[in-house]
Amino acid sequence: MRADFGRYYKNARVCHGPLRAWLSALGEFGFLAIAVYRYGRWTRQLQPWLFALPFKLIYHLLNLGVRIAFDTDLSTNSDIGPGFHIGHTGGIHIHARLGRGCAIAQGVTIGGRGGGRTDGYPVLGDRVYIGAGAMVIGRIEVGDDVIVGANTVVVTDVPRGCRVVSAAARILPPREPDPS
Repeated sequence: MRADFGRYYKNARVCHGPLRAWLSALGEFGFLAIAVYRYGRWTRQLQPWLFALPFKLIYHLLNLGVRIAFDTDLSTNSDIGPGFHIGHTGGIHIHARLGRGCAIAQGVTIGGRGGGRTDGYPVLGDRVYIGAGAMVIGRIEVGDDVIVGANTVVVTDVPRGCRVVSAAARILPPREPDPS
């Protein structure tokens, strides 16, 4: 959690003094979502079951708040490395394994293909950036230092250091009016 906070503090420090940057980083919606995720991962380790129950109940209430208020879903089945950064919350769904120092923007989905079943989940390397509206789906591997551009859909493995961008928009001719 210290590495996660450090990413937010570093960004806030550019505009504010130390105390205001610290307070600003603590209030970032992305950091709050990550803090709840880390707490949820911690509750999974608690034993015995009866002892863990109140902590898990608190987690589920906090997670419900994050999902409703920030529209962000970080599954505790995910394994998110330290130094994770969410640029803007909203429309974020993650169920995958992410390396150290990854960052994502709003509207990102990282997880299984869906359709009622899954063939596995993505594994992202260190320092991967996922742009706004992008999707990384299925059992694929994304190497270290990869940049995935906005609105890109990634469904195949990506080697280390690559940039992945979507195809340019196609302009289709107008449809003929319906004669009826």
